[in-house]
Amino acid sequence: RSNAAGGENIFMMILQFLEIFVGSMSSGVGVGFISSLLFKYAGLDIDNLQNLECCLFVLFPYFSYMLAEGLGLSGIVSILFTGMVMKHYTYSNLSDNSQRFVSAFFHLLSSLAETFVFIYMGFDIAMEEHSWSHVGFIIFSIVSFVLLSHITSWVYSILCLEFGSLT
Repeated sequence: RSNAAGGENIFMMILQFLEIFVGSMSSGVGVGFISSLLFKYAGLDIDNLQNLECCLFVLFPYFSYMLAEGLGLSGIVSILFTGMVMKHYTYSNLSDNSQRFVSAFFHLLSSLAETFVFIYMGFDIAMEEHSWSHVGFIIFSIVSFVLLSHITSWVYSILCLEFGSLT
């Protein structure tokens, strides 16, 4: 709020960043572990409760997002850590049919989101008035990409020959 870029302001910004990040991470990990315990001990893998099991698995990340946003934290960071914990711990506690359904459902969601992003980018590129004042930057970016891709391939090949296969 003030134009002074003193050490105190930088310290407060770093402190606030750490507070939001650690709080968001903690809320996401906490919700992920709660979901893991629920799916492990609640006995939801019975045949007639598969719909409930799948719905709860999909709703826990949303709950994590809403919890973080309600606490003034980052919902995106919270949902990221919830997803990581749930994939590692909760997913294995689902029934086989629910695992197949959840995998297919999230694959569908990711495909839809990716398609939407590319359609949006395509419309944006087609509709925007382009300025050719950045031609130098575009050429520099292409040359940098080609050079760096060749350099990394060369380094990776040397490492594979020296230490064996890295994959």
